[in-house]
Amino acid sequence: MKKIIDNARFPGGWEYWFFPSCFASVWMRIENVTTDRQNVITLYSVVSGVSHVQLDLTNEEHIVPGRGYNETKAIDEYDDYIKFTMGFAGYSYERHNKSAGKTMVFAGIKKSIDADRPVLMSFGQHYDWCVIVGYDDQNGTLYGLDNAGAGEYYWKDKPGAYEGGLFVTNHWYETMAEAVIVTGKTTPIVTYDDVFRRMINILETMEKTGYVQHSVDYLRNNANFEGYDDRKYLELAGRVHALLALLIDQRAWVSTFFTNLAKAEVFKDKAQYFRHIAALYGCNKDFCWIAWNMVGAEGFFKKTPGMKQEDCAKLLPSPIYRRAIADVIRVVIGNDRYVLDCLREMMETDSSRK
Repeated sequence: MKKIIDNARFPGGWEYWFFPSCFASVWMRIENVTTDRQNVITLYSVVSGVSHVQLDLTNEEHIVPGRGYNETKAIDEYDDYIKFTMGFAGYSYERHNKSAGKTMVFAGIKKSIDADRPVLMSFGQHYDWCVIVGYDDQNGTLYGLDNAGAGEYYWKDKPGAYEGGLFVTNHWYETMAEAVIVTGKTTPIVTYDDVFRRMINILETMEKTGYVQHSVDYLRNNANFEGYDDRKYLELAGRVHALLALLIDQRAWVSTFFTNLAKAEVFKDKAQYFRHIAALYGCNKDFCWIAWNMVGAEGFFKKTPGMKQEDCAKLLPSPIYRRAIADVIRVVIGNDRYVLDCLREMMETDSSRK
């Protein structure tokens, strides 16, 4: 028997990568929501905590070579972001890794698809999240939505890897890391105030670990680049690009999230704080765009049309060029501190009001 949930899809374009996008896709199908896609992905980027994390340019586990930034790895260091997200959405769920066995995992996926609920699944050590939307139990095949290119990455050498826009694989168990299966709807146990408090805790943790500061210090220390050749500078350009991509995309979504909340009547007492936080995160995005263009920005170099990352990498041997990028990234540190202070004041004022 073969079944595919026909109208399940990602809520946005190529930039909506990894867990928040996949969860938003599952949520929209379960809740039968077909509009307001941008705000759904924005909401769950913030709720999951991915939007608040920072990455360390010197940490190989944060920025995986060739696969881009690894935001879910960073938030996984903090807490159980899946449990928190499910608590906010009001879902019961099961989590299975390979220890459950292929038969049990496939049975859980089949049961979920039969109930018109897509399944979250991650593959490999790089936390490549996908959405499973179908199965064929005659040969143990799974069909999935793959916005981040994980299917192409893991199964590009397998004939017939894609069908009707979905990746198709019989090899999912060999490469899977985890399957997260929504089993039903429950009363949400995580509130917006919980989201704000967790955001404070994550930002405090990021400040203590100093991930972005490590990246700034790394770029400003000329000794780190002794003996670098063209290949190493091209690799550096890619790593800096990956770091900035997270800061640009995710911080822009936080800005949108708080802009939306500022318009809600239920949050009118917090609106002034929300608008301030939205402005600070919007500033982060704009400043990081400057540095992003300096390392190629996927070939879109505004002042020199057609300039690509390999061209920009040729400028990185200049200490002045590296310091300019570092100084732009430093803006993120300052603005995160302002956001943290704003959130603390908001929650303290709210507590005293009660």
